[in-house]
Amino acid sequence: MKKLLKVAFRLGLAMNAAFTRTPGLRAIEGRALTPFFVWLTRKIRGGPKRAVGGGPESLGREWERLLGAGPYARVTSVDTETGTAYGEITGKCPLRGTGDVAACHRLMAYDRALLEPHGGRFVVLESQAEVGRVKCRVAIRAKDLGEEGLVPAWRLVR
Repeated sequence: MKKLLKVAFRLGLAMNAAFTRTPGLRAIEGRALTPFFVWLTRKIRGGPKRAVGGGPESLGREWERLLGAGPYARVTSVDTETGTAYGEITGKCPLRGTGDVAACHRLMAYDRALLEPHGGRFVVLESQAEVGRVKCRVAIRAKDLGEEGLVPAWRLVR
């Protein structure tokens, strides 16, 4: 079953990535596919065993749980001063090396939607879509803390 879920996730990710890079299909990706995959993830993973607090540790743990943790996506550090958990996504992204960081931003609506009900904010700081990058670096914090000090990759001109 685990292997089947892994294959299904990769196929869904590849399809979503292709749709987000195709102007005529972006609306389908944003309005139908991403919400469907968020719903499916919550259905498969179930709800958290305990309430997810607004702190960076608990938001980071919930993100890991929903993505299946492991080597694909993990929290690497927590900055208690800024209330931010930092993580990385090392699983190979279909957008890797394309230079299409805007498509990455659209694709990561999935992660943002997973954390939104818990009051979390998800920001991609470095993207695999950038040429030469093999992992994404992400930041997770409570929504009410804003984005101060976090510069999303899609806003940077590299």
